[in-house]
Parts: sequence; C-alpha cells; structure tokens
Amino acid sequence: MKYLFLFFIFLNLNAQANENWPPEFKKFCKVYMVYVNEYPMHFAAGCCDFNHSSNDRQKIEYLGDKFEEKECV
Repeated sequence: MKYLFLFFIFLNLNAQANENWPPEFKKFCKVYMVYVNEYPMHFAAGCCDFNHSSNDRQKIEYLGDKFEEKECV
C-alpha cells in the first residue's frame, strides 16, 4: 500500500496527462479509479479524472500552490 501511495505522489508531480497517455497509464487509471470511487475520502483521482470530487481538497490553494488542470496536460 505504501508503494501505491508513493506512486500516486510521483504521478501527481510528474503526470503528463492527455490523449497521448501510454497504455500502461490508462490501464492504471482504469484500475485505480475503482478504488477512488469506492473510498473517495482516502484516495484522490488526481489526473486520472481531474473533475472528480475526490480532488476538491487538492484544488484548495495552500501556500501559493494548488492542483490545477494544466498540471495534467
């Protein structure tokens, strides 16, 4: 579980999310979103689904930094 968490942090920092995603990332998002939908208070969708309600906390500005859609492009 800790590796999934570390991967998610890495994903948020380095995601290149657009229609040119590699197939591995699309597969990851498909599986990961099952868990996000089941436990929305514990996981955030990140760039897999930017407008998902689980991202609301990340979109709040904190110390001048917030999660924006342009980070997923």
